[in-house]
Amino acid sequence: MIDERLLRHLYGYDRSLPLLATSESEVIMDLERRVRIEGLVRERVTFGSTHDERVLAQITYPADASGPLAAVILQHGSTAMGHHSWAMPGRHNLPVLWAQAGLMTVAVDAYGFGSREGADNRGRLGIDRADLMFRTRDGRIQAVQDLMRTVDYLQSRDDVRGDAIGFAGVSMGCRVGVPFFGLDERVGAAAFFVGGSGAYASWAIEGTEHADLAEDRELVLALTDPIAFASMTAGRPVFAANGTEDVLVQREPGERLQAALGEPKTLRWFDGGHGDTPAECFDEAREFLSLNLNSAREGA
Repeated sequence: MIDERLLRHLYGYDRSLPLLATSESEVIMDLERRVRIEGLVRERVTFGSTHDERVLAQITYPADASGPLAAVILQHGSTAMGHHSWAMPGRHNLPVLWAQAGLMTVAVDAYGFGSREGADNRGRLGIDRADLMFRTRDGRIQAVQDLMRTVDYLQSRDDVRGDAIGFAGVSMGCRVGVPFFGLDERVGAAAFFVGGSGAYASWAIEGTEHADLAEDRELVLALTDPIAFASMTAGRPVFAANGTEDVLVQREPGERLQAALGEPKTLRWFDGGHGDTPAECFDEAREFLSLNLNSAREGA
């Protein structure tokens, strides 16, 4: 077990870094019906992060909002589509549906994905690329810091309630989302879908040219695996859902992470695989986040 002080130091950053934020409006389209979605506002924003990176996020919120909104940061899984993966035809479009329910949604492109993909960037997250395990380590830490910088950015906006920021992540979004939520206590509630803990996200190197990296492999996993941060979530509400037929994040890794998350927590299992999270599960998570984020105002 890695000492918590070391983890907090490793993932720490200078909060005085300038945001230098930009924003431009975007049209919101229903890609299946090919019509414009009315009643919502969308912005494409960028802001500064650590190591001279710039985060890109797509923000969606109700056009008729009468005051500051609760905001939920959305982190996609390991896909070249980045934040656009939320709006693919046939998918549950969380940014739109949750905004229509009264939340501000903030869909972030993870480091190396979507608009931020560069040469060989996605390879660093491949379990077949043991030669890139140090880049994988650095990329995961960067992704967590980017999410922390997203909180910095949201708290700089007048239309966001700084005491009502939540998080929802899918798959890889859980791998970086649990560390983010565990470390950043400014985030009041979180929902994790098809996340897990264990060697399924590591590298098989025995008998390969990278066998000499066995010790480093264990350290990379220990420093970035969600389970190292799960106990830090205690005291803030967590929702976690996994699929019984998931062949990527199998039952045991999913159960391990669910068990390690702190209380209070709501745990769900659905019939299906890694990409089969049902609409009603996402809807329950939205209600869970809305209730717990809005309770901060009621208890103020």
